[in-house]
This record gives sequence, C-alpha cells and structure tokens, in this order.
Amino acid sequence: MKYENGLTLVLKNDKNSLVASVVVFVRTGSVDEKPSQAGLSHFLEHLMFKGSKNYPGDLMSRNVENIGGYINAATVKEYTMYYISIQKDGVEECIKMLADTMQNPLFPQDEVDRERKVVIEEIQRYFDNPGNVLYGKFNETIYTKSALKNSVIGKSQVIASVSCREIYDYYKTHYVPGNMVVVVSGNFNETRVKKLIGETFGQFIKRPVPPEPLLVEDIHDGKDIVEYENVEIGYMLTGFLGPDLNGEDIYVANLAADVLGGGKSSRLYRYLYEEKHLVFSIGSSFMAEKGTGNVYIMSVFNPQNMKKIKDEIKNQIQNITDNGITQEELNRAKLSLKTSFNFSLETSIDIAENLGYWYLMGNPAFAAEYMRKLDKMTAGDVNNFFKKYYLSKIVSNVALLPKSVVSGINE
Repeated sequence: MKYENGLTLVLKNDKNSLVASVVVFVRTGSVDEKPSQAGLSHFLEHLMFKGSKNYPGDLMSRNVENIGGYINAATVKEYTMYYISIQKDGVEECIKMLADTMQNPLFPQDEVDRERKVVIEEIQRYFDNPGNVLYGKFNETIYTKSALKNSVIGKSQVIASVSCREIYDYYKTHYVPGNMVVVVSGNFNETRVKKLIGETFGQFIKRPVPPEPLLVEDIHDGKDIVEYENVEIGYMLTGFLGPDLNGEDIYVANLAADVLGGGKSSRLYRYLYEEKHLVFSIGSSFMAEKGTGNVYIMSVFNPQNMKKIKDEIKNQIQNITDNGITQEELNRAKLSLKTSFNFSLETSIDIAENLGYWYLMGNPAFAAEYMRKLDKMTAGDVNNFFKKYYLSKIVSNVALLPKSVVSGINE
C-alpha cells in the first residue's frame, strides 16, 4: 500500500501467532554517505532511540520493556531498520512510538556526546576483528567506483567531530516518507493498524527523495592484495562481480555459490579441505546488492598454502565452467537453499525483515517467486552462470597474513 506522501506499508497477518513485529525500513546507509559523513548512518541509528517529542529520554525503551517487547535497530550498506517485536496486544502502541521517533527525534547534545564515545569504541572493537578488516579491504578492492565500497562502521574521526546540526541535516535529507517502508507482521487487527498508520506515518510531510548513489560497478581487472596483521593464521577473501539484485540471475547466483562452497558437500570443501588439506575452513556465498553483487569465497589456512589455494579455487570454478555439475550437486544445493529460506521465515520479525527488504530493494515479488524459480533451475543454468560472470582476470584476492610470515612468501 502506497500513501500520497510516498510511504510504503506492507502487512502480513497471521491470526495463529501470539506476537507481532513492527519494522520501519529507511532507505539510507553507508552508500549514501560522502567521505566526510563516513559512519553517519550508523551513528544516527544509535541516536534515534535517545528520545523524541512525545517519548523523551528513554521513555520509549522503558515502555517497550514494560509491555514485554523487544526493541532494536541495525544499519547496513543500503538501509537502516528499526523494529519492535511485541505480544499481539501491543502493536498499536509500538506504531505510535516508532512514528514519533521517525518524525520527531530530539538529538539532545548530552546524548549525542555520550553516544559518540559508545560508537567510537564500537569502531575500535570492529577493527580488532580480522574478519571485519578483511571484509572492508575486500569491498574497497572489488568495488572501485560504486558506493558499495563504503564501510558501514565508518570512521572515528567523523563521529568525533560531527555536529548536531550536521546530524539533523542528514536525518532531514534521508528520513523522508518516500524513503520508508513500514512492515507489520504477525497477529494484529488489520483495520485498526491501517487506520493508525494513516494517522501517523501517513501524515508525515512529503519531501524530496534524495537521488540514489552509484551502485553499479563496471567489470575491471582483479587485484591480489596481501596485508600483514596481528593474526595467527591466514585469512583470504576471493571474489568476482555478479548480477544486480533486481536481475533474473540472482536466483541462480545463490545456487551457483552454494554448489561451489555451500557446506561440506560442496566442491571447495571436498577438494581443498577433505582431499588436499589446504585449508582449515572454506565456503562461498553470493552477496546480493541493489547494485552489482559479488560471489565471494572465504578461506582460513596456513599461510604457506596461499598460492595453492588460489590455484585450486581457480581450477574448481574452471572445472564447473568446462564440465558442468552433477544432478546430485544440483539437488543438494537446492535443498540447502530451500531449508535456509524456510528457516529465515520462522518468526514475525523474520517475515517482516524479508518482506521489507525486498520492497525496499524494488523487487517485492522475490520472496513469493524464490521457491518456484529455484525449482526450475538446471545444472546448465549453474554452468552458464559461471561462464557469464567468471573470468580469472577479474578475480580479486585479499589476504591477511601473520606479521611473522617471511615477507618473501609467494603470493
């Protein structure tokens, strides 16, 4: 349902449930940030629950707790989400609280300064994790022009110096109804909820939706990057650019990545871990993005094996490209993806997140079509996917190795 101010409302009623979730998606994340705003979307997420016009201070959080609910938020590259899961009788109060938060945040100076320290500490902890460091460097390598290279966590110096005025301006620019999707999932009175959404979110003043950032990455040569950190073993992300989120190839992309490295029956696990003992662990996934996605392979290994691992990954993909996959591999991967998809829709918040995400990304039919399209996929489709998207020269490898490793190691 679309309101005149641009807001989108999605309802998923389940009268058998005892709970419900209210989720507000805002189409703003790290991809919308300039370098001088790095991390501002994430910082704003922290500040939105620090008081609003009708729920000052921590009143909203205390209200949610008092009626047995759970409140939280999250920021990713392309959006920020705020949600409350509650027993079914608390839905309408949650709508009122979230609407006031989205429309009338206060950003009190003392809370902003207090939260700066929290977020800066979070950034420091983030970069203490080698997996996070590796992921950041990988994104900066595989995306050279697209805003998808931007880090969600941001930079400490930006958070330390950003003013309340700049925070409010960023909020005012991006938190507009045309950028919002509200999802209510679970057990609720649909008539009353529609009326209440219209009286709250539906009354937000219509404002211009900011232009979308560049999210499409042109094909470019890959890079081999090795950095030496305080780690005990080797970590590497290997990847190449894939399809756009709204293209038909996203269905087979998940399937292809699962065949390649999704679990202990996958090609990479069987050959690199079980047969050749080159890795401690290995797996692959398709990272869906509204713009250009990517297929990535994560491996953990003894540094002396890095060259062999790169070669063997290349060999395994080339073998699929040249010779295809077996029906057994296809069936296993389909079953794995179906199971994961069904598990991702178990609770009211799971359902709300799934629906809201695909509406926000402009592909609301995805959830309904996923199983049907997955069933139709053939071994030939997987083979054609790798032929279309994989070229050895566009593959990037980004590795973190222990500082103790001899610098002359063959990379």
